[in-house]
Amino acid sequence: MQSPPDNLDAHALGRAAPEKGLAREACPYAEGTESRERWLSGYDEAVAAGAEPVTGGLKREPGR
Repeated sequence: MQSPPDNLDAHALGRAAPEKGLAREACPYAEGTESRERWLSGYDEAVAAGAEPVTGGLKREPGR
C-alpha cells in the first residue's frame, strides 16, 4: 500500500478513520513519521470522543 500524499491532513484522516471502517492498525503511514503520529492521534481522539473502534484492519462493510 502506498502512503497518502503529505499534503493531506493526517490528523483529520485519522479522526475520520473509525467511522470509515478502519482499525487503528490500518494506519497508512510508515512507522516513525510525523504523519503516522498525527493519524494515530486523530484516531485516538475520535475513539475518546465516543467513536466505536474497529479491530482487525477493516470492517466488512465500511461506513455501516
